[in-house]
Amino acid sequence: MSASIVVVGSLNMDMVVSLNHRPDRGETVLGTDFFMNVGGKGANQAVAACKLGADVAMIGKVGGDLFGDQLLANLEEVGVDCSVIEKVAGEATGVAFITLDPQGDNSIVVAAGANLLLTPEDVRKQEDLIKQAKLLMVQLEIPLETVKEAITIAKRHQVPVLLDPAPAQPLPEELLAMVDYILPNEKEITQLTGVKVSDQLTAKLAAVELINQGVSTVFAKLGEKGVVVVGANRTFFVEAYKVNAVDSTAAGDAFAGAVGAAIVSGKDIWAAAKFASAIGAMTTTRKGAQASMPLLEEAEQFIKQAAHNQ
Repeated sequence: MSASIVVVGSLNMDMVVSLNHRPDRGETVLGTDFFMNVGGKGANQAVAACKLGADVAMIGKVGGDLFGDQLLANLEEVGVDCSVIEKVAGEATGVAFITLDPQGDNSIVVAAGANLLLTPEDVRKQEDLIKQAKLLMVQLEIPLETVKEAITIAKRHQVPVLLDPAPAQPLPEELLAMVDYILPNEKEITQLTGVKVSDQLTAKLAAVELINQGVSTVFAKLGEKGVVVVGANRTFFVEAYKVNAVDSTAAGDAFAGAVGAAIVSGKDIWAAAKFASAIGAMTTTRKGAQASMPLLEEAEQFIKQAAHNQ
């Protein structure tokens, strides 16, 4: 068993409510729509990369319930190798409660469930899988000590590491020093560096702080304002694609999966950032998480059409 990308991360069932405005404290509001969608940052990124042509395996845990069955069935249908994802009897699968406003912006509450049971020992058991990969992808919806163990194993075998530092939390410098690619949004990079990020200049300043802590390349995501990419010897800016957004859920995960797929396919950092920006934009034009992520053929057509319209 081997894969170009190994994802160590979370699997959740998303429960999404559309509403006209988010409730204030003590307020009850009526939603306009409800649907459930397979999600979780780890699973989302695995699906995004797989749909874009990468060979992907995932390490994670689900509960012994219907949600867990549905999450695994969807991953397998897409083509993600789920053979080392464990079902934990008697435990609940992770769930995410998402509110979506008319502008397509969301707020998310996660109940981690079985995701919190993924231990460093579980990851150590899959060292052979990780060492054969071209890229390890991790996020922060599983225990931090498990993330650190996965990264440590990858670095032991010279496997590059891509970290999506979400949900935002402080990270030790020794962990950051092992990261090759980090993909924070404005809030996450602000928390990691103490630099308030709001535009290209502040994003670059914050990214340099992460470079100084040992990260090799920073993709600072500014949403509709684009992406600032900073490496040890190069800095550039990628403009956001203009689209009519209806749901921003999983756009960041789509971006991460696209960066991962681009890297293992041999694209350079500039091409990876441009490609991932297109994938993230496309994802916002559709509702849901994994269901909104495009296939490679769709992405190539979107990029071609966008270039023609410029």
